[in-house]
Amino acid sequence: MPTILILEDEPFIALDIETVLEGCGHRSFVTLSTCSDAVSWLKENSPSAAIVDPRLSDGVCTAVARHLVNCDLPFILYSGESESVYELEPAFAEGHLLMKPASPEQLVEAVETALYGCDPRRKSGT
Repeated sequence: MPTILILEDEPFIALDIETVLEGCGHRSFVTLSTCSDAVSWLKENSPSAAIVDPRLSDGVCTAVARHLVNCDLPFILYSGESESVYELEPAFAEGHLLMKPASPEQLVEAVETALYGCDPRRKSGT
């Protein structure tokens, strides 16, 4: 089962993401609320995909984005900011930008695309 890293510092948004993922059958996810926790976790773990809020309470997630890009791990940039977020860190441009608030359907589609490629119905390895 794919593991999804959720990097979000707003508890209600994190809970909403978890609920949506559980509703579509994803049970393996790790939710972290700081960049430093994510960097530490990524030293020992490798998610199948990540949902990243680019700005957290302890700063901009540049190290996380760079790690995900360097390891060729797909990620969703879940942000309330527009494309200006790309100016914060060039690696952010490698992720799929999903604007907050997104509908559950939009979130599921973005996650499925990150995990399985351009066709969310194609679930290779499952």
